[in-house]
Amino acid sequence: MAFRNIYIENPARLSIKNRQLVISQDSEYKIPVSDIQSIVIDNLQTTLTAPTISFLAENQVALYTCNRQHLPCAVLMPLGNHSRKLQALTLQMETTKRFKNRMWQKIIKQKILNQAQCLEFNERGKVAELKNIANSVVEGDLTYCESQAALIYFRELFGAGFSRREDNVQNAALNYGYAIIRGIIARDICAYGFEPALGIFHRNELNAFNLADDFIEPYRPYVDLWVSQNISEDERYFLPEHKREIISLLFTEVSINNEIQTLTNAVRKTVASFSSCCRINSIMALKLPQLLALKAHEYE
Repeated sequence: MAFRNIYIENPARLSIKNRQLVISQDSEYKIPVSDIQSIVIDNLQTTLTAPTISFLAENQVALYTCNRQHLPCAVLMPLGNHSRKLQALTLQMETTKRFKNRMWQKIIKQKILNQAQCLEFNERGKVAELKNIANSVVEGDLTYCESQAALIYFRELFGAGFSRREDNVQNAALNYGYAIIRGIIARDICAYGFEPALGIFHRNELNAFNLADDFIEPYRPYVDLWVSQNISEDERYFLPEHKREIISLLFTEVSINNEIQTLTNAVRKTVASFSSCCRINSIMALKLPQLLALKAHEYE
């Protein structure tokens, strides 16, 4: 099972030799590709060969590249690794509007419940109010409970003057964390043979990952919780150690289907359960995460 997340901060050359990733810097490091879950390249002077890219994709490694603002701007998605791609795509395209609306209702309800739990972990107010909103979500969220909850949630979590539109370190950290989890979700969507552009609720024609943007919703509070506990409003810089710690969230504990899993494994269970839901035309099988206090998962 892959368990390593590689963060490339300094100039490097990446290549493959004997099924190992070779990282050439001042020294040379070799890591079995089978151990690697993701690679984040956060240095524009890093180079890698075409065979390296192909081998990483064939082995389901999520490869992120970052822009000049040090935020993930692209992710390499594996193609053709699912043996029944057409079957999965057909199931996905045959889902009804009612099916999608009920699934979106379930996703948003769990997202808001996780937001309420995030506030509770931080000993903030409005917890009961968010839980009431969660229980009021209707099919398709036609009453916009998600946006109502968000308005209350972010101001309660980060302060009355906080806005997601501001250019500050807290928002940079949130965006970075969301992008990392979004990439992992998109990878698993492709691995299960689904088309990531075909969303449940999101349907932007310019977005290649609408389905990933649907499934990420109940996972966002994990990033919110970390940022609220580690990045203050007067923080001046989004540091490399912040990024490494955010990437480590992929190994934090998640409660899903009455089991404790890493966030990465929980994402895989969510995507796998979506496959089951499409086959039986029911949302009852959909597995979504419940927010836990941040703690690295320990394997027995």
